[in-house]
Amino acid sequence: MAFYFRPHCKRMKISTYKQTPGLDRFPENERFAVYRATHKRLMREDIAYRRQFSSYLTTLVYLAVIPIAGWAIAAYLAFRQQAFQNRRIGDVLQSAA
Repeated sequence: MAFYFRPHCKRMKISTYKQTPGLDRFPENERFAVYRATHKRLMREDIAYRRQFSSYLTTLVYLAVIPIAGWAIAAYLAFRQQAFQNRRIGDVLQSAA
């Protein structure tokens, strides 16, 4: 079973572990365990597989951190700007008194 994004991304197919070729030879209640065991074996034995998976995880982490860092920087800049405005407005108010 494949899912498609519609209508804009007609060619983007969402894959799940259930679509793995050869997995249908195992009983349905064991398929995920077989999939995970094979994944673990490939992580130990196949350098290219491990490199691709590590690259995928690294990309996910970067994509998650960039927005968080952006919001943190925006909050820092907003507080810094507010402190600057408070200082300058306070200077004007105190000199007028």
